[in-house]
Amino acid sequence: MNYFIILCVVSVLAVGQVMFKIVSTRIGDKGLMALTTDYTALGIFAGSLAIYGIATIAWILAIRQVPLSTAYLFMSLAFILVPIMSHFVLGEPLGARIAVGSGFIICGILIAATA
Repeated sequence: MNYFIILCVVSVLAVGQVMFKIVSTRIGDKGLMALTTDYTALGIFAGSLAIYGIATIAWILAIRQVPLSTAYLFMSLAFILVPIMSHFVLGEPLGARIAVGSGFIICGILIAATA
């Protein structure tokens, strides 16, 4: 169950990263002060902060029973999830390098987690 929570935390944090990117795109060069007039961006920003808060609480609950050295390996899955989500949500390109790198990350997690 703790590993399921860890995977959920990583997934939720990846969603938060995509949300931060959406906010940064909306406000552009105007900076964070633009959040005072762009209420959609402000809502997305507040939502992403809430997601991070909830994920942090879930992370604390999960690592009570899982060694941190093992649990933290799964955080590297964000390096796979964020590009995939960015592709589908933001239209960012996915290339062979990302696929190969993702394969190495998965292999690394499997090697380290089963050792």
